[in-house]
Amino acid sequence: MSSESNKLLCAILSALLIYLLASFLSEILYNKDKKKNIKLSYSIEETEDKYNDTDQVKADSEEKKITALEINQLLEQADLEKGKSFVNKNCASCHDFNMPIKNKIGPSLANIYNRKIGSLSGYKYSKTLINMDKEWDTANLYYFLEKPKEWAVGTKMSYRGISNSTKLIDTIKYLRENSLKNEN
Repeated sequence: MSSESNKLLCAILSALLIYLLASFLSEILYNKDKKKNIKLSYSIEETEDKYNDTDQVKADSEEKKITALEINQLLEQADLEKGKSFVNKNCASCHDFNMPIKNKIGPSLANIYNRKIGSLSGYKYSKTLINMDKEWDTANLYYFLEKPKEWAVGTKMSYRGISNSTKLIDTIKYLRENSLKNEN
């Protein structure tokens, strides 16, 4: 390359660099107002507390609970295959469902139905589950799987729960049928 072409190329690149620098600086200096309009957070409106009386809260929460009889009626119409599919997709990474019993991150659920809560040997349960004097029947499975952290405060299970009632019932049917199959 000749010295004349080098000078021409250098002049073009310098002009481009000056243009970009001027554009950047003018954006910073003259567009301050646009930056002020950007919302970086959401405002939270305060609402009045619906309940002032804790007894009323307890009464309302008790009204919403489903009974074991209602759960058993729903289980008759539940889809076993959908329950199995849901369990394989959402639960199998932490729990094992086959015999012989093998614990993973969570305890084996191969024979969970009607087993005493927190009683499977070889797994370290939270104190909450160890101290419960109940069995994994359909009602307890329902309440735990619906909202684990609320039903068993202090549980180690990090799953948020199954909010879809149809999937919840399908899951319980699969857990029950799989446990009964594994007992035989």
